[in-house]
Amino acid sequence: MLLLFSLLLSTANLQARVVQTNELTIHDAPAWLLRPKVEKITDRIQTHLEWTTRRTPVYWHANESSFIKAHSLGAGPVAVTSKSAKGSVIHMSPRVSLLNYKRILGHELVHLIFYQKYRGAIPRWLEEGFANHLSRKSSVNYGWLAKQELPADVTKLGHPFKQQGVRIDVHYAVSQAVVEMLRKKCDLQNLLRLSVERKMSDYIKSYCQIPDINKAFKKWLSVKSQPVKAADRKVIKNK
Repeated sequence: MLLLFSLLLSTANLQARVVQTNELTIHDAPAWLLRPKVEKITDRIQTHLEWTTRRTPVYWHANESSFIKAHSLGAGPVAVTSKSAKGSVIHMSPRVSLLNYKRILGHELVHLIFYQKYRGAIPRWLEEGFANHLSRKSSVNYGWLAKQELPADVTKLGHPFKQQGVRIDVHYAVSQAVVEMLRKKCDLQNLLRLSVERKMSDYIKSYCQIPDINKAFKKWLSVKSQPVKAADRKVIKNK
């Protein structure tokens, strides 16, 4: 009986495990999630965005029903960052694992810092793209993207799980592709610095010299979706 009680107590403690850093308090953290691993991710994102995150609660849900109840976006998201008058909070679904947590947590940290630092200066249609890009998600498959039904106006993209008429995977890919385009057109780090004081859309026109973002994106997609010739591939490899 005593042994059984000890095992139950150990299981309860494991389920209630908390990982705390200067930036995050992670409730019900899985056993494999260690503080140094979390700090490595937060340090990288904070360094890039030049911001120290105010400590934020993270809830790691043990089952899908608990995760879905925590937000209003249905079963689609893997993780959600939300804000309210009481502050920001991150919810992680049980689908976040040892294999994908670095990218997903990094993605949510970008959203968190955008809320805390930029306060709406980053256009909604670019936010998912930045979160993907800075969390080191693989580059966009432009050949695939060019074959999809694309939004007529990329600046009309809203929340990927609330918007009608654009597939979620296409939404994420388009937004990330625009960020990758901006990275080639101008200094992305400086664009972010400038946008602390003023809306980024203004600097895309002046600093990046892109008067028509939709026209520029269509041209970018047309070029990037072309298959790489063997000779060009050899040059790229040698570089």
